[in-house]
Formats: sequence, C-alpha cells, structure tokens
Amino acid sequence: MTKSGAILALLLPALSAICIAGALSAHAQQPTIKRTDLVTADQSGTDSGYLWVADIAPGGATGRHTHPTPRFVYVLEGSVVLEVDGKPAHTFMAGEGFAEAPGEVHNFRNASTTASAKALGFQVAPKGTPLQTSAQ
Repeated sequence: MTKSGAILALLLPALSAICIAGALSAHAQQPTIKRTDLVTADQSGTDSGYLWVADIAPGGATGRHTHPTPRFVYVLEGSVVLEVDGKPAHTFMAGEGFAEAPGEVHNFRNASTTASAKALGFQVAPKGTPLQTSAQ
C-alpha cells in the first residue's frame, strides 16, 4: 500500500463519521413545531389574548408541559395526539377541536411521522405570564 493509500484508509472512516454526526446534528436542530403568532390583543387591564398557527413537522412534539390558563386548539390539517398524564391518549383530526386544562401535564404531537399537521391555538393569560411551562 502506498503512503497516500494508507493515509486515505485512515482518514476515510474519520471523515465519514464527521459527516454523519454533522447530518444528525443538523437534523436534530430542526424545529419540530413552528408557531406563527397571528394576533395578540389586550383583553383587560391585566390579561392578553393570543391567537397563533402551529405547523407541526412529521413526528413533531411539544414535550411534556402545562399551561397557566385554558388553551383551545383547532386542528386545521392532518391529525394530532393529545397525551395527558394519567389519561388515554386522544387523536384529533382536521376539523376537530379540544381544550387543554390549566395545570394539566401533557404532550401534544403530530400523529403522523410522514405528513405535517397544522393547528390553530387560542389562549388568554395574565400579561407577562409564560403561556406554557416545561414539565419534568
């Protein structure tokens, strides 16, 4: 084996590993849910209303979290699964809506691993309050 052949034999596996790791890292950094705020409006001296569209990538999920106030969701496209701790998971199709109760730990995810989903969300909360908080 020539010197350049030996160097190539050593470098090729290392370069392949770097390329694979970079591709996996780039894929992992893709947002699974893109939220587009449509309207924010003062509802009173202390509360604001929020309306948004969520584009949910195939297999995308929010992770377990809670809300301080009720959140209302209407599925525009595809289907989504609401997984509330201690309750059976429930799938909602396009044209269906549901409410997420305040303080209830849950995960919201796209039911499909191959097709995107889209949902409309609405929530009223005290000004300055995070609309959701991650759960352990």
